[in-house]
This record gives sequence, C-alpha cells and structure tokens, in this order.
Amino acid sequence: MKRSKIIVVLLGTMALLALLVVGSIGAAPLYQDVDGDIDIDIDDDDIDIDIDIDIDDDIDVDVDADAEPGPSGTAIRIDFELAPGHSAKKGHYSVQLPGGAEVASWYALDGWLDSGWISDLDIKGDTVLVDVLYYPGPDTEPTKMLILNPAPGTDMGWIGSGMAHALEVAWPDMPIENTGFDVMGSNVSENTEFDN
Repeated sequence: MKRSKIIVVLLGTMALLALLVVGSIGAAPLYQDVDGDIDIDIDDDDIDIDIDIDIDDDIDVDVDADAEPGPSGTAIRIDFELAPGHSAKKGHYSVQLPGGAEVASWYALDGWLDSGWISDLDIKGDTVLVDVLYYPGPDTEPTKMLILNPAPGTDMGWIGSGMAHALEVAWPDMPIENTGFDVMGSNVSENTEFDN
C-alpha cells in the first residue's frame, strides 16, 4: 500500500512538472526560460516533496511580419471564408462589371483563402454589381464563382463607393458545408439602386 502511494505521488508530481513546463513552452513570449528541481524524501512515515521552479519572465518578442494594411477608398477582398473546404486554385480572379469591364483582379496560388484588401478601386456610381470570374491560365474559359453574399434579388456581388466589402465566393461545382450563417443573405438594403 505504501509503495503504491509513493508511485502515485511520484507520477502526480511528474505530471504537474510536465504541465508547468508545457504551459510555459506554449506561452513562450511570456516565459522564455523555465528551470526546476524536484526533491523527494521518503522515510518510513512521511513523503516530503520539494518543487523549486524558476521562471525567467523577461519578455522578448521578435516580430518580423507586418500587419496587413487596412483598406483605403473603395475596396474589396475576394474571400472563401464562408465556404469551409473551399479555397483558391492557382490562377487569375477577375472582378468584372456586367459586360466584362474589369474592376479588380487577384492572382492566387492553390490553397489561399482570401486576396487581402484590393484598395482604391475606381467605380462609376455609388454602387455597382459585379461577378467574380476565375481563369486557370491565359486563353482559357472562365468559371463564374458563386457569390455567397449577393446583392438582393441577384446572384451577383456588389461594390459600394467609398466602402470596404468582402466578396464571399465558393466554387459552383462543390457542396457548401452548413456553417449556420445565412450565406445567401446580403447586407445591402433591398432599396439600393445599382448604377450599372
């Protein structure tokens, strides 16, 4: 019985130390260096455990990445966020007005999820309807992307002058997982007049 108590205490102590070390590794920016000692004294009637942990809490954060710049002026981003399992395929994505005039474009690689902000777009009018077309290469037929946040009563996306807006897209030939969002909803008023 006494031996099983000792084993349980030892295992519990090792588990506690492991949690402290793993927790400090997971919080690397806050705790850079963890040192510790465990002293266990076992005599006939008593088990003494002494845990000494020293945490060097000098914060040393090295930031190399720049934050993504925010949008400026009229801006859009082409985004697969509302379509779990969908992502960009390598190629050219063109945001076009009806009739084919290109308003914005994005060249993506396989697996990318959004274009980042494409800013300072020049549109004629307050709000315009757009399609997003995917071209896998030069001189290829485009695929019209499914717009998950279309303008009311349409299957087209929209861009508003002076606004930043995501065009949520999905592949038309792939199923869309139910995310709990009303993905075919819109945040444009039913009374919005489009200038094209």
